[in-house]
Amino acid sequence: MTTLILMIALALPLGAEPVWLRDVNIPEEAPLKQITPTKLSYAMTWDGKVKAGSFKILFGEKDPRYPKHFLVRSYGGSTGWAHTLFPYKFNYVSFLNPKTLRPIMFAGTERERDDVDVLSFRFTSKGVTGTEKDTKKGVPRTKTKSFPYPHSLDLFSGLLQIRSMPLEDGDLVVMPFHPVATPYLAKIKVLGREMHMGRKSIKLNIGLEKIDDDMSLKHYPKLKTATVWLSDDAWRVPIEINAKVFVGHVRIFLTGHENL
Repeated sequence: MTTLILMIALALPLGAEPVWLRDVNIPEEAPLKQITPTKLSYAMTWDGKVKAGSFKILFGEKDPRYPKHFLVRSYGGSTGWAHTLFPYKFNYVSFLNPKTLRPIMFAGTERERDDVDVLSFRFTSKGVTGTEKDTKKGVPRTKTKSFPYPHSLDLFSGLLQIRSMPLEDGDLVVMPFHPVATPYLAKIKVLGREMHMGRKSIKLNIGLEKIDDDMSLKHYPKLKTATVWLSDDAWRVPIEINAKVFVGHVRIFLTGHENL
């Protein structure tokens, strides 16, 4: 019996890659489509009625402290009645390679009442490493995290990757990325073209699965369904995100688009 067990063990491939890696179809190192410095403003509603929040995304914002990076910054939080129930705000900064728009570092702060999360992650040829410093009720806790996928994208470079794809009707884009503090596998289905909010748009269906520590996929119950409309033009920016999540129906829509 011992001999049989050893034979089976030796026959198994050591360090076998997860099956989902075979489905990934984004370029691993190719430069992402450049974007002119711009500012996008968004509003968010909950269950189609309640004003729930707002945020902005600034691509290519200049900062004399970081002349060698292409910066993407986003900030915002809950508003109105939603803020009373869930007082939340965030500030994210992504440091991208200016030639390729691929991530070098992602930093962020999230605050809910007195609870604060401070995020710091580095992106290298070996994957993603970093920390999440969580302070709840005055008690700090630090988690060290890693994701050994060598071509990882963060939240904003992930968006830039999607807009860099051909996105022909019927296409399925499979993309692993590390948006904030946890890696996911995104599956983006191109549903077609249509007019949306007065603009020519590409309609996408988005599915997410969490990538666990052992690189296996795990069901992500917080997101039930999500539909995204990208502008079908040179910008290819999100016009609307319509999602059913664990707390209800969330709608995020573009309210402003201006050059920096």
